[in-house]
Amino acid sequence: MASSASEMAIFQRVVERGSFAGAAEDVGLSPSAIAKLITRLEQRLGVRLINRTTRHLALTAEGEIYLDRVREILSAIEAAESEVTSARALPRGHLWVHAFPVVAADHLAPALPDFLARYPHVTFDFMVTNRVVDLVGENVDLSLRIGPLEDSGLVSRKIVDLRRVVCASPSYLARHGWPAEPADLAA
Repeated sequence: MASSASEMAIFQRVVERGSFAGAAEDVGLSPSAIAKLITRLEQRLGVRLINRTTRHLALTAEGEIYLDRVREILSAIEAAESEVTSARALPRGHLWVHAFPVVAADHLAPALPDFLARYPHVTFDFMVTNRVVDLVGENVDLSLRIGPLEDSGLVSRKIVDLRRVVCASPSYLARHGWPAEPADLAA
């Protein structure tokens, strides 16, 4: 069974093409299926919309009124769908972002100006801390973390390779010697 919007679109197509056969070609139905659909529409509305002869279709006064409203309605549907799909194409909204200070300073901050220029409808609140946060409990949308995920319900993506370098000043090494393993640093 066709929806009201589908019936309206087919009715409009019949009027534009001036025939059931032309409309049928456009929508992939048979001319008889189009004729039956228009007849059911007229029966449901309780008015004749189209006067038919074997060679010609002509709108009735009710058909003219209906066609005007159909055009408005179908245009509104198209505008609504376009608005929704364009909103999906252009990110917008507010994000709560967590990052460790080193990630925020070295990787996030330099990328923000270009991101905000590209996506001006996205806004942020940042939580920059060394502690691991509870994403759900603290209402965090995005966390830039280092290391494996402990919560298997989360989704992760690798975005950057980080190198860790342990450094010591010559005076430190002269006083304490060269550590052989990380545990030596405690002494």
